[in-house]
Amino acid sequence: LIYSMTGQKVFLYSDARIEYKSITLVSEYIEFNMGNEAVFARGIYDSLGNEVGKPNFSEGNESFDARKISYNFRTKKGIITDIFTEQEGGYLHSETTKRHPNDQIHMKKGKYTTCDAPHPHFYIALTKAKSIPNDKIISGPAYIVIEDVPIPIGIPFGFFPSNQINQSGFLLPTYGEEERRGFYLRGGGFYFALSQFFDLAVTGDIYTNGTWGFSTRSSYKKNYKFGGNFGINYYENVSGDKGLENYTKSKDFAIRWSHSQDSRANPNQTFRASVDFSTRSYDQNHQRNINNVLRSTKRSSVSFSRIWPNSPFNFSASMDATQNAQSGTLDMNLPSANFNMNRLYPLKRKNPIGSPRWYEKLTVSYSATLANKIHADETGFLNETQVSDFDNGYQHSIPVSLPLNFLNYFTLSPSMRYSGVVFTKSVHPSYFDGNDNPSGSGLDTLVLDTISGFNYAHAIVPSIGLSLTPKIYGMYQFKEKSRIVAIRHVMSPSASFSFVPDLSSMSAQYYQEIPTDTLGNTRTISKFDESIYRTPVPSGRSGSLGLNLKNNIEMKLRSRSDTSVETTKVKILDNLNFSSSYNMFKDSLKWTPVRMSANTSLFKRKVSFRFGGTFNPYAYTTDENGRTHIIDKSYLSTDNRLFRLTNLDFSLGFNFRSNQGKQGGREGEMELANDPTARIIDPTGYDQMVFNNYVDFEIPWSINLNYNFRYQKPFDEYSIIQSFRVRGDFSLTPKWKIGYNTGFDFKSKEITTTNLSIHRDLHC
Repeated sequence: LIYSMTGQKVFLYSDARIEYKSITLVSEYIEFNMGNEAVFARGIYDSLGNEVGKPNFSEGNESFDARKISYNFRTKKGIITDIFTEQEGGYLHSETTKRHPNDQIHMKKGKYTTCDAPHPHFYIALTKAKSIPNDKIISGPAYIVIEDVPIPIGIPFGFFPSNQINQSGFLLPTYGEEERRGFYLRGGGFYFALSQFFDLAVTGDIYTNGTWGFSTRSSYKKNYKFGGNFGINYYENVSGDKGLENYTKSKDFAIRWSHSQDSRANPNQTFRASVDFSTRSYDQNHQRNINNVLRSTKRSSVSFSRIWPNSPFNFSASMDATQNAQSGTLDMNLPSANFNMNRLYPLKRKNPIGSPRWYEKLTVSYSATLANKIHADETGFLNETQVSDFDNGYQHSIPVSLPLNFLNYFTLSPSMRYSGVVFTKSVHPSYFDGNDNPSGSGLDTLVLDTISGFNYAHAIVPSIGLSLTPKIYGMYQFKEKSRIVAIRHVMSPSASFSFVPDLSSMSAQYYQEIPTDTLGNTRTISKFDESIYRTPVPSGRSGSLGLNLKNNIEMKLRSRSDTSVETTKVKILDNLNFSSSYNMFKDSLKWTPVRMSANTSLFKRKVSFRFGGTFNPYAYTTDENGRTHIIDKSYLSTDNRLFRLTNLDFSLGFNFRSNQGKQGGREGEMELANDPTARIIDPTGYDQMVFNNYVDFEIPWSINLNYNFRYQKPFDEYSIIQSFRVRGDFSLTPKWKIGYNTGFDFKSKEITTTNLSIHRDLHC
């Protein structure tokens, strides 16, 4: 500190600080004039030439940094150079700033941005502007700048709200022109700031061809409790010219609701909602996002779940809907509910001593489900649906089982299940010969009438299962000089048998005989065939033998270093599986098709391979009506071959990228690329991959090649679908990256949808 008596000035150095009423000024150098109460503050330069200790000015809740500050505490006027301050989520820079006694700020050569870097990567350049604290920023001519490159997009003036408190006000519409609907005004309306937790916006759209609509949008949030948003859109569409045949009018609406609960609100109870429901033509008429226009299905759900701590019970309920835009159908469940009791061991000792006793493995659980489903056309559901159109019911069960292990590989599992079902519909058959047919057609007719009414069916069904799960190891060891230590093959065959006795005679009231012709032939059907739940007592005995074979091949490698004794395991074949089953009590087609699947990844996941197929052991024939169906004859007896191939899937992928960044970046994406559960099948039948949209600027280049092949031949005719896709990116500079995604369809001999993207790392 240095004091000048002649000039009445105080010179403060090294982390200087002045406090005056509600004002605080901190800087590396401050010069204070005690005569007129004027202050000047600036930073200093260190030994490397960097400016440090720049001044910081704060008053109340307002605070900003600057390069130089000249301020008079008496008049509250000041001149500020290179100001930097935050304005309600945005950042304001100004080369020259003038502060007035009313706290308003006039700026020259300003910048407004959401980038928090000292030198912003993008901003709106303000030739001149005025800032009213906690209210607004008003500017003159302004334009956009990205990476110091001006973009030829400008506005004659700018308005940026900076009020920390929500305020109601008008929403200005956007204007433009559409080819189908003419000129328009969209999004004009009013915003209601109802409270700090809840707001509402009401807007309208109007077109010169007569189309109009309105929208409501609302957001709500309560800290540490819940949050979400809700919206309703309604439109009356006009198409064509009035008075002509092409003139039509239609209505569209959409309801969207998203709700999430904070995990801290109640760890034992959750409520979520994700609703996206609209009329079939809404997306085509009013969506401006191409992804929303092209999607074929929309799903909505509202769910609630509850668990009880320190108890085995849990409850969940949901309402969900699936819309198919192509067929215009709705699948809804209004609602579904589940109540469960987790598995208990009632005979387990409280203070066990020694190994567990065989009877302690006895388990019991409980589950109950309620469903109310409907499948309907969209327009029919909205206008014609009745309560009787829903398929509903209630089912609960108590399974009890006792798995017993013996001889290391065998498991015997006797079990018993009590099942009860509440049916709301039953089937009553009526057979009319030609003379009594009420339709007057003169034909013998079987009529199944569906009668509404509650019926409860229940039964105790015993069953027994036996499984065998050994493991067989094969090892081939190499010479000591070889880098390959050994190759191991693990085979895991398994066989399981299950049997359920015939209990239909004990529950004959649930079944009925119906005639199939005038010769006295009959067949047995359940009285509840029209229900969503099955009759708890199966008709007839059942017994199946399941066969499965799993294979895994691994290789052990020595280190390339002569001094290291470490070895590395390398997977040659992740799995090669075969499975089938035999139902000994079926009257025909007792064998199920043999299914095969295989997948592996090689060379540190640079190459991925997936293969699958289905082989049917039965022959087929074509009847006199031209319909082809499978018959109960082996394919070996008709064509001298054991199986016929009905389905084959094959995919091969190559994933390459530069050495830089291999230890980080998109490891999660690479794992996804080799995860078979991550694959989806689109409506065209192509096997595609679901990737995230993350762009890793640490990797200079990457390329993914994928080839997919599908062969299907259920009977005589076959189809082949092949596709090839290329996906990748490369960096032009450390901050600029080009991404590409394209492919080729071998069937149509055309290039598939191609995307080219440009990415820029803007730091923020």
